[in-house]
Amino acid sequence: MLEVFFIALFFTFISEVADKTQLVILGLALRYKSAFQVFFGALIAHSFMDAIAIFFGYFFGFSIKTGLIKILVGIAFILLGLYGLCKIYFKKSGKDEKKIENKTPFLVAFLTVLLSEFGDKTQISSGLLAAKYLLPWHILVGTVLALVLAIGLNVFVGAKAAGKLPARTIKIATSVLFILFGIISLSG
Repeated sequence: MLEVFFIALFFTFISEVADKTQLVILGLALRYKSAFQVFFGALIAHSFMDAIAIFFGYFFGFSIKTGLIKILVGIAFILLGLYGLCKIYFKKSGKDEKKIENKTPFLVAFLTVLLSEFGDKTQISSGLLAAKYLLPWHILVGTVLALVLAIGLNVFVGAKAAGKLPARTIKIATSVLFILFGIISLSG
């Protein structure tokens, strides 16, 4: 039984190390000063999506078609990235925007990761492991621990880099990461 925990931990961590969602989390950590809120928003959303996959994998087998969802998510992220760039280059006033932006990093991270995880390889592999081993709790705990490590690493790196880069550069990089994520979603 412990073997299943380590299998889930290993496969999830390896899947997440250079995953597109982790690039988005890195961008959010660069953008927001509250690394703690970004970390927990991303972790809770990611864990929730993987728990759903594990549930379906365990009880029903994993057979959800994700083609349409991937297309919609890809388009949504490209639009969000373009919107971010438009806000930078056609900015009118930033006082109200900054108040809202700094108060919502948890929600932004949560919703961003929630959307990006529909049909993601980690979600699919979690569901498949649950269908194969029929030990959903072992798989969930292994998956969540791997997510803590992967997300924590990205948020830590992002938070350290954020203090050294100008805000405009960070916003441009974040928008470009969103566009890149959308393109990867559409091509994968």
